Amino acid sequence: MKLKSLKIKNYRSYVGEHKIDFDERFTAFIGKNDAGKSTVFDALDIFIGNKKPDISDWSVTGEEKIIEITAIFSHLPVDIAIDSSATTNLSDEYLLNSDGNLEIKKVFKCGASVAAPEVIIVANYPNQEQISVLHHLNNKGLKEMGEKIGVTVKDKKINHLWRKSIWESVTDMRTETTELKIEDFDTKAKAIYKKLEEYMPLVFVFRADREMTDSEAEAKDPMQIAVAEAQLALQSDIETIQNKIQERVDAVASLALEKLREMHPTLASQLKPVHKSKPKWSFDYKIEDDKGVALNKRGSGTRRLVLFNFFRAQAEQASEKQGKGIIYAIEEPETSQHPDNQILVMEALSELTRDPSRQVMITTHSPELLKMVANNFDDGIRFIQTDEDENREIISDKSALPLAAKALGILSKQMFGAAEKVVLVEGKGDCFFLSHSAKVMKNAGEITQTLEEAKVALLPVGGCHQVMQWVESEKYKELGFSTFVFLDSDRESSSEPQTKSEILISELKDPLLLAGFVTKRREIENYINPEHTGVKYSSFDDAKLSISIHNNISQKQVIFDYWEKITADDMDEEIKAVIRQILN
Repeated sequence: MKLKSLKIKNYRSYVGEHKIDFDERFTAFIGKNDAGKSTVFDALDIFIGNKKPDISDWSVTGEEKIIEITAIFSHLPVDIAIDSSATTNLSDEYLLNSDGNLEIKKVFKCGASVAAPEVIIVANYPNQEQISVLHHLNNKGLKEMGEKIGVTVKDKKINHLWRKSIWESVTDMRTETTELKIEDFDTKAKAIYKKLEEYMPLVFVFRADREMTDSEAEAKDPMQIAVAEAQLALQSDIETIQNKIQERVDAVASLALEKLREMHPTLASQLKPVHKSKPKWSFDYKIEDDKGVALNKRGSGTRRLVLFNFFRAQAEQASEKQGKGIIYAIEEPETSQHPDNQILVMEALSELTRDPSRQVMITTHSPELLKMVANNFDDGIRFIQTDEDENREIISDKSALPLAAKALGILSKQMFGAAEKVVLVEGKGDCFFLSHSAKVMKNAGEITQTLEEAKVALLPVGGCHQVMQWVESEKYKELGFSTFVFLDSDRESSSEPQTKSEILISELKDPLLLAGFVTKRREIENYINPEHTGVKYSSFDDAKLSISIHNNISQKQVIFDYWEKITADDMDEEIKAVIRQILN
C-alpha cells in the first residue's frame, strides 16, 4: 500500500479540513517557518504509528473539539482476509471510496485529555436501507437476511459469501459515500481493520531539531538488532557457556553451604542455591573513528550524516522484519550539511525511491534541493501557503513549483519549463477558470490552442493583496516573462466607487505587463450559469456563498464543481475576450 493523501482537521495550525496529496515516490514540502510542514509528518506518524495527539494539539479555533486525521491509500492488495475464515477483496466488500482507494479516518475527541480514536472506513457503500448494514450482522443475521430474500451460498459459515450474494441480488444497487464505524462491525468483521494495518507502510520521521549524539536510539537500535541476530545464530554455544557458568556457581554455593553447616547446621539446612534467571548478555558501544575520536566529538554535520544513515538502516531492518513498505519522512535533510553533502543526501534519497515499496518525503529550505526535486520529481512539490490571518493552503499542482521557487529566491525561466507568458492570478480557482475556459473555446472551434498548448503559465500568488504586492514591488520582473494580471473586481454594486482591484489594473503602465484584466462582475463564480447551480444571483451578489449554502459544498469548491459544466454558449463574451487577448 502507498499513501496517496492525508486529510488533517483541527490539528495544530490546520483549522478545518486540509487535504495533502503525495507523490508515489518523492514529495517535497516547501513553505516558510511555522507554515505547517512538520505538522504533516507528525499527523502521519500519529495515524500509522497508532499514537494519540496531545490535548494541546487541538486547534483552539476549530468549530468542533475533535481532531481528525484521514489517510487514503492506493496500490492495495488484490486479496485480503476480511473474515478469519475466508479471503475476499475490498472492492467486493464495498470498502473503497468513490475513487477506488482505501480511506480510513481516525477521530480523536478532545476533552480533559485526548480519547482513543474512533476508527472509520469512508466508503462508497450501498445505501438501500435493508442492505446498508451488512458488516454489522453476524453469521446468524446474514443467514436470516439471505434466506428472507431468497439467496443462499455454498458455505453458510462464511460471512463475506453471504454479503456478496445479498448485494448481487439487488437489481438497482445504489451507493453513496458512507462513514462505517469499525466499532459497529460484527466481531469477525472488526478484524478487517487489524488485517488492513498489516498492509500499511511503516513511517519513520527524522526530525531537524533532534539531538545528535552517539547514544541516540537510531544509532543504537540497528546495532542492537545486529547483536540480537548474532546471539540467535550462536544460541547453542551461548547455552553451553551458560550451563558451565551455572555449574561453577553451583559448586561455589555448595561449598559455601558446606562450610556454613560446620558452623551452624540449623541455618545451613534452611538455605539452598536457586537459579532465579539465566546469565544476561548485554553490550554497550560508541561510534568512533580510526583514531579513537568518538562520534559525539565530531562536527554537527558529520554526526547528523552518520545518524541519518543509522536511521535508514533502522527503517530497512524493520521493513524486512515485518514485510512492509516504508515511508521516510525527513525534515530538512540539508541541516548542517555542506552543499556537496546535500547533493549526496539527495542522491541517496532519490535512490531509495527506485524500490516501489518506498516513499520519501522531505521538508526543505534549500534552493539546491528544490532544483534537484524539480529535475527528478516535478510532480512531487507541495507548497504550503499562508496569509496574514494564518490560513493555510496546500498547493499540489504545477503552480507549486514557481511558488516554491519564489519563496526560496530562485525564480527563473527554468522553473516554468517551456512557458512563454505568465498570468498572475489570485488562486487555484482562477487557474481552473481560465484554463477550462480556453479548453471549452477550443472544443467549440473558437480558438486553436489551449493556454497550455500556447505555453501560457498560470501563477496563483495567494489572493488579491499578494497580486498587488507582486505588481507594486515589481516582483514579476524576476520571472523574465511577458506577464498578464487577472483579478476579481470584488464589486458589490454597479454604483460602487472603483475597487482596489480596478484601481490597480487601471494604473498598470509597465510594458512588460502586457495587459491587466479585472472582472466586470463581482467574482469568477458570478459567471457560472445559475441553471447549473439551482440558485439565482446577480452580477454583484455573493454567488460563491449562495451556491455553497444551497448545494452544501465548500466555497473553495464551487468554481471547480460548476465551471466545468459550462459550454461555449454559456460563456460571457467578456471572458472569451480575455482568453483571446492572452493567446494573441
